[in-house]
Amino acid sequence: MASTFTKRYIFLIAALAQTPYINAQVLSPGSCPYPTAVSDFKIDQYLGKWYSNRNYFSILQMGKDCVTVEYTKVGGRIIVKNGGLGLITRKKSTTVTKASVVASGKLNVSFITTNIFNLGAENYWILGTDYDSYAVGWSCLPLGLFHFKMAWILTRDQNPSDATIDAALAVLEKNGIDKSKLKLVNQENCVEADKPIE
Repeated sequence: MASTFTKRYIFLIAALAQTPYINAQVLSPGSCPYPTAVSDFKIDQYLGKWYSNRNYFSILQMGKDCVTVEYTKVGGRIIVKNGGLGLITRKKSTTVTKASVVASGKLNVSFITTNIFNLGAENYWILGTDYDSYAVGWSCLPLGLFHFKMAWILTRDQNPSDATIDAALAVLEKNGIDKSKLKLVNQENCVEADKPIE
């Protein structure tokens, strides 16, 4: 019979899988690794629209493709708009959150932290970016004997060059992050239903 401790962890992991926090996650044993975030991070250059190129398995993105994220600054606050098209409906859905830079290359994004989990102020790290073509995002949730790792590759172009993807993958490799678990996000035929083609 499973111990109470084990049952609690199984319940917690099952509950996590249903929460908006788990955006692109891989469960692994042990404690969270600590990769290197971008030094001298320039948030103003990071603002704008990014396309989700690939990430770890994503519950929030299940049933969606053409996923985007857009960062804007409003009155000193950073607004984050996540969007995507339903695979069947081809209707666009968006989630708007807020973020703040708490250290170089380290952001606090409001939708990641919930009242249940205390991830600290630095819950979204940018491991690498040239601001013009790619960005590599990282987050990790400790769960006692386990942790959830999350990784994203974002690109400025909807269909980036091989050189751009290679540069982003090199950032993950440099930080010892498993590239094999990345899932490609479809960015083809991204036309919303009933919306005229421009």
